[in-house]
Amino acid sequence: MAENGDIEEWSVKVLDASKDGDVVKFTIQTKTSDHDNEKGVIVLREYDDFEWLYHCLTTQNKVDAVVIPPLPARPIVTASAAEAKSKKQLGKDSKTMVPDEFTRDCRNLEKFLQLILVHPAFKKDEGLEKFLTEEEAPVRSKVKKGLFDSLSKTVGEVRFQGYKDRDEDFQKHRDFVDKYLLASKEASMNFTKMINSQQRVALGLGELGTSLSTAATLSDIASQKLKPSLSIFSNALTSHKDSYEVMSTNDDNTLGFSLELYTRYMESAKEMLFRRTCKMVEYENAVKALEKAKPQKKDQCETVKNDTEEAYNDITEMGASEMSRFNRQRVLSLQSSLTQYAESRIKNGRDTYAVLAKLLNDVKKASDS
Repeated sequence: MAENGDIEEWSVKVLDASKDGDVVKFTIQTKTSDHDNEKGVIVLREYDDFEWLYHCLTTQNKVDAVVIPPLPARPIVTASAAEAKSKKQLGKDSKTMVPDEFTRDCRNLEKFLQLILVHPAFKKDEGLEKFLTEEEAPVRSKVKKGLFDSLSKTVGEVRFQGYKDRDEDFQKHRDFVDKYLLASKEASMNFTKMINSQQRVALGLGELGTSLSTAATLSDIASQKLKPSLSIFSNALTSHKDSYEVMSTNDDNTLGFSLELYTRYMESAKEMLFRRTCKMVEYENAVKALEKAKPQKKDQCETVKNDTEEAYNDITEMGASEMSRFNRQRVLSLQSSLTQYAESRIKNGRDTYAVLAKLLNDVKKASDS
């Protein structure tokens, strides 16, 4: 299918998700450049399918110098995990559960696919095309995640943390990514805390508004006299609750989403720079080995030195282009998110002002009557 049109021009959306036991199935819509149907191609995929796609993309393509778009976390499906998430957002004492809608998971996976589609390293991948267009999901194997590999990578990162780069530009990249990653994690964490606080305020306003509304229906004389005031106050609290809910949702969907995404994405940038650092160390060790080699080992060491030098030069050249591409994309995305965040805040403020102004007018009418 990609022969008739460039795969990077395809439009992909994750429309919704449905839970089937412990499995979440995502509905993916792909509109291709050579497909006449307005609805495009619709397929169902599980998270394991996404995980297998990620594995294939990163093992069957040349990705040493690629900042790989990060695969989102697995959706929460167990009752205990959902309860823990709800308590984290709404407070330990809250009995309210966060709805299990998978809206954020759909958006995260949609963004992952979109980033993969436009990346030069993956846009011609046949496995990606099949994933998006074939009704049956690709046959997959269990993706093994070795603890030893993770520990080895962590030890390597610590070992090379202070290793001075022979390329000044890449040293700047490494220093920037290390600092930005810490700042991004902190910003994302604190922004999420702010959103959770807004949700808790909304929950409290809703409970208080409900209590006042209930009090307004009581039949005793005192309650009947206060009924107009209680009703107005209850409406004010409910409106303010709605405002907080809209505000927290907008905050999460704009700046919150981008902060979380590019915190994970920056991890990918750090991993790419680490791979390049490893190539640099291999090359420098090969140079040292050649200098110390005995005559009978000279040819062998020369070959190793040339191979490692070529690999190092390749990843350096491609890595420079990749970091430029990634940083440009990151800045534009965050600028857009900040603009959307500010606009949504302004609109929410105006809407809240209009509602509260109407309620204040109701109070004045009630006091005059």
